[in-house]
Amino acid sequence: MKNEFDVESYIKAGKAVIAAKKLARELIKPGASFLEIANKCEEEILKHNCELSFPVNMSLNEVAAHYSPSLKDKSIIPERGLLKIDIGSHYDGYIADSAFTINLDEDVDLQKIIDAADEGLKAAIEIFMPGTKLYELGEVIHNKISNFGLNPVKNLGGHELKRFNLHAGPFIPNTKDTQHNQVLKPGVAYACEPFATPGDGWVQNGSNSYIYRLIRKPTKNVPYQELNYMNKIEQLTHKLPFSPRIIEKNNIISSNQIERYINTFLRKKVIMEYPILIEQSKQYVSQQEHTIIIDMDGNPIVTTQE
Repeated sequence: MKNEFDVESYIKAGKAVIAAKKLARELIKPGASFLEIANKCEEEILKHNCELSFPVNMSLNEVAAHYSPSLKDKSIIPERGLLKIDIGSHYDGYIADSAFTINLDEDVDLQKIIDAADEGLKAAIEIFMPGTKLYELGEVIHNKISNFGLNPVKNLGGHELKRFNLHAGPFIPNTKDTQHNQVLKPGVAYACEPFATPGDGWVQNGSNSYIYRLIRKPTKNVPYQELNYMNKIEQLTHKLPFSPRIIEKNNIISSNQIERYINTFLRKKVIMEYPILIEQSKQYVSQQEHTIIIDMDGNPIVTTQE
C-alpha cells in the first residue's frame, strides 16, 4: 500500500494549484464569465497531470464558500466586490487546497477585509510547526483579524488533509477555541484558511447547492443504469467533491439527464450536497488559504505558495 505521506506528490499537486491561481488572476475582470473561468482553471490543473480535489469555488461578497458555476451558469464578474477563488488539486490522492480573494475595483475598505485574512494566514504560518496547538493558530489568526476591526468567521476553518480525503482529522479554528487542543504533527498535511468579515462572523447554509460528493454505493435493488453511473462517478472523483460539470465533460450522464440523476442520488443518500455558505449578517467575507505539510523532520512546507 502506498505511503499516506508523500512530500513530492503534495508538492506536485501544489504546483498545479499555483498555476491555476495564476491563470484565475489573469482571467478575472468585470464582465468575464464565471463558468469560463472555472472551466479554464480546472483544465489548467489537468494539464499539470493532476486531478481535481474539488471544483473551483467562486464565492462572491457575502457568500463565503461553496459556489461553483453550474452547468449553464450565466454569472459574470461584477464591477465591485470581493470574489473568493478556492482551488484544489490532487496527485494520486495527495491534495493541495488554496484560496485567495480579489478586490474587484480596488476599493480601500474592501481591501482591508482581504488584508485581515492575509495577515491572519501569515501569522499562522509563522508558528506552523510540530507541537503548536490548533487553537494557538486560531488565536493568532483572530488577533490579526481583530487588529483590522473585523471578525473571523468562527464556524469555518482549516482542516487536515489525508490521501483522497479533503476534510480529514481535526478542525483548525480561526479563533482561540481551546477545545481544539490537538497539536500539529510531522508527516501530516493541513489546510489553513482564515476568513474575515465586518459582519457577525458566522455562516449559515444557503438554499442552493452546486457541489456534491459520492458517499455510498448501494448494490442491492439498484437499477443497472444507476449503478453504472455510480461506478463511473466513483472512478472519476475518488469520492472527492465534484460539480455536475465534470459529469458532463466526461460524458458520464447525458446533459439533459444530469439534474434528474443528481436529485435521485440525493434522495437515495448516494451523494451528499454542499450548500452555499452565507455570512448570516449578509456582510462581505474574504478568504485566504494555503496547504502546509510538515515533513518527517518537522519542517513546514507551504505547497501552494507562489
